Amino acid sequence: MNRLLAAADLVSASPKPSPVMTGTIGLEPLHRHALIRTSNAEVLRDLAERRLGAERVDFRHAERFEAVVNLIELETIGLAFGTTSCDMVSDHRAADFIRVQIALKGRAVSCARGDATDVNEHQFAVAPAGVPWQMACQGGHRRLTLRLDPKVLRQRLAALVGVQPRADYAIDPVIPADDPQARSLIRLLDFLTTQLNEQDAAFPAAVYRELEDAVHVAFLCASRHRFRDMLLDPAPMPDFGLVKRLEDYIEANWREPMTIERLAREGGVSARSIFRVFERVRGYSPIAFAKSVRLRRAHEMLRSGDPAVTVAAAAAACNFGNAGHFARYYRATFGELPSVTMARAERL
Repeated sequence: MNRLLAAADLVSASPKPSPVMTGTIGLEPLHRHALIRTSNAEVLRDLAERRLGAERVDFRHAERFEAVVNLIELETIGLAFGTTSCDMVSDHRAADFIRVQIALKGRAVSCARGDATDVNEHQFAVAPAGVPWQMACQGGHRRLTLRLDPKVLRQRLAALVGVQPRADYAIDPVIPADDPQARSLIRLLDFLTTQLNEQDAAFPAAVYRELEDAVHVAFLCASRHRFRDMLLDPAPMPDFGLVKRLEDYIEANWREPMTIERLAREGGVSARSIFRVFERVRGYSPIAFAKSVRLRRAHEMLRSGDPAVTVAAAAAACNFGNAGHFARYYRATFGELPSVTMARAERL
């Protein structure tokens, strides 16, 4: 704790760097999933102890106190946004999830297993599951926290590399923010938080499963662990016939989530091999192919002339939860808006 308090003094005295993310960051990530907005430090302290696993929360320079915490928990990941107007130091009980701390503005220090890690514009911090954790935040610090289930993450990793990792495989506490894989993770999280901020972005469950799956893969590629080279380095290319077999499988199961584990089990190879052979043979990913299949099914529904079929109904039936995005994808694929296709079918 002495190391954390010393770090907290440095955090308080350090200048505020510029943000590292764009998109929704300048607004407020996850504002439609507000957990608390308060000007009372005791209210935040009580919430942190009841809902966020904190054992102790101390504030410095809290004369004009403001705090915001937003939180959403999806099926396999959680996302949280937090900021306080004053410096804060908190102790947390061991949790059953991995925390990835990403600075949107300002600086913080994360401490787990006695190691203090800066959270700033240059790097993210990873706190493991199953151990107590501490955090010291600069006043005005804005952070996004990604929560990952370690069991699900291990399953994703096994599907990718074709090897079952030990439960205690080590993940480095630091992810450099300028690493290309880290930037990919940021772009994906930025997209996901943007959708969650939109009022009409209630995706079908299948779409969320695929996005959560993509977040796990992006984190595994960005973080430092003993399997990272296996994820990023080339491997022997599987039989090109695998592409046709998996395309047939996706065609037959297009209404269901196309997860990495599912495709890996069906293909009998690692997910990394599946993505590589699709890219080599088709120039796109299996997930992109699944989207094209769903668009084609929506096109067939809109051309049917069935008076019960609306644009919204076709989009929902084909796992497109955002009508605006569906219309954009549809137009890019078929050269016209879905409403035009439907109107022409009604005239026939």
